[in-house]
Amino acid sequence: MTRIDLSSRHLYLALGLAFGTGCPSSGGGAGTDSDPGGSDTETGGTAGVPTTGDDPTAGTSDTGDDPPPINPSGRCEQSRLGARVLRRLSQVELESTLRDIFPEIEATWSGVALGIDPASKHGFTNDAATLLVGDQTAKEWLATAEAVGDAVTAPAVLSTILPCAAQKPDSACAAEFIGKYGERLFRRPLSGDERGRYEAHFAGIAAEVAFPIALKWTLVGLIQSPHAVYRSELGEPVDGGHALTPYEVATALAYTYGGSTPSPELLAKAEQGALATPEARMAEAEALLATARGKGVLHLFFRQWAKYPQVESKVKIDIAGFDGIRMRMIDETRRFVDEVVFAQDGDVRALLTASFTVLDATLSQFYGFGQIAGESVVVERPDDWGIGLLAQGSVLAGQAHADSSSPTKRGLLVYDRLLCGPHIPPPMNIPAIDPPMPGAQTTRERYEVAHAGDPACQSCHQYFDPIGFGFEHFDQAGRYRADENGLTIDATGQAVDSKLVPLVTFDGLTDMASKLAELPQTTDCVSGLLANFAYGVEENCLAEEARTALQEGELGLREFYVQLAASEHFVRRAE
Repeated sequence: MTRIDLSSRHLYLALGLAFGTGCPSSGGGAGTDSDPGGSDTETGGTAGVPTTGDDPTAGTSDTGDDPPPINPSGRCEQSRLGARVLRRLSQVELESTLRDIFPEIEATWSGVALGIDPASKHGFTNDAATLLVGDQTAKEWLATAEAVGDAVTAPAVLSTILPCAAQKPDSACAAEFIGKYGERLFRRPLSGDERGRYEAHFAGIAAEVAFPIALKWTLVGLIQSPHAVYRSELGEPVDGGHALTPYEVATALAYTYGGSTPSPELLAKAEQGALATPEARMAEAEALLATARGKGVLHLFFRQWAKYPQVESKVKIDIAGFDGIRMRMIDETRRFVDEVVFAQDGDVRALLTASFTVLDATLSQFYGFGQIAGESVVVERPDDWGIGLLAQGSVLAGQAHADSSSPTKRGLLVYDRLLCGPHIPPPMNIPAIDPPMPGAQTTRERYEVAHAGDPACQSCHQYFDPIGFGFEHFDQAGRYRADENGLTIDATGQAVDSKLVPLVTFDGLTDMASKLAELPQTTDCVSGLLANFAYGVEENCLAEEARTALQEGELGLREFYVQLAASEHFVRRAE
């Protein structure tokens, strides 16, 4: 059969998604979380330091012209309503959506053709301001839609999902398909006008080609529609603001807590008005978060927040067997988060101060813990060998060099992800730090000469290098060391405020983690970032009641995430 090339008539639809789509009214732009000092040079710039109080936008601009970045740790006396927004499905969300809607193509469809999603300034790949549709994304979306269309309209699949296609392939049969799968893809029932347009679209193509081909291109059009591409959080005007529709609320619940499109059952609850109360939304959030895919959504936050998967790309010189250890480290941290956050309902303090980790026999030997039996064993850490998330091998080795530890990388991680101190990109010309010379200087001494001894470097590094010195009892592979090549280690350090007044002083990782855990701005920073992740926007003060409850120890991190569904922002938007 001759294939009629109809792709051009759909490509313009895809390209059109890049324009006039009502992107977040709060603005924003693409960005990635830089890795300062990716080679043997190190730097980090700061545009400010952690700020608390009533100004949630504290900080200064990355450039002289942009508005000040929002400080995620900022608090308000009461919750606010955020902006109306359209959120493009992320690569992972699109993949899950299409597989859930069309489970029959699991074995024949190879997956989405989209490239890696860009990250926000905080490192999250689900931010509405960065998930835009340009020419390349439009082409990739089209390729994805075509591949799904081919798989769905293959004879064996089509006869299963649409029996009338084998019995009576006509316009009524196509209308049945459009109604059923249009609702799943748009996450709401199609209007009469929409149904009429897609049915006319099918009829126009069917006049030229066979039924399956016409149905394929109708499906391609549905998948490319802005109503499928974007999660709508626009709402309808009411009382000086905008109330999200029941279907928009169902969609927000499904993706925020389940990582995929609403099920038919959840859409039915939306139609019945059964998601109107905070209690009903939290019940749905709990149920979705208990699924494997729901747990995966929350795990994605911890992966992108703590940056522990970065260890996968690390090479360690003279560390025997490290290539076979990296993935085990990532799995260790995932299991550690599982235990603290899901099994024990732990909060930020518990995450930072847990006295255990979760090891297999190979990792236990690598770290020097000794023999253990089993592949996933909760193991108490030896005294003074660190505690909590910051003592994870994936974190320590991921924020280090091939041949040495890195006080700057490790200090920046704490400064950025636990204290929410905004930083600017590193300068163009970074002086190299002298390579390690065993037995000559400790890593701390090398860094103090390179950074503290140079006023240009010290002006920024004074905010995070002293934090990083607290990690110095751990080598570049994340293993405890009593000394550094026979030299005494000085692991004292401090975290300071904008006036260089110490927030905490400490000696070693255990002391540092314990004291950071008790700082109010640590929990405020994490809760602000987790709310940003959940809502897909870099706005603050959208769920202050839940943030206060987390701060006061009334909620664990999992419970806090569920509580975000009860916020007014989850169902309403500002004018």
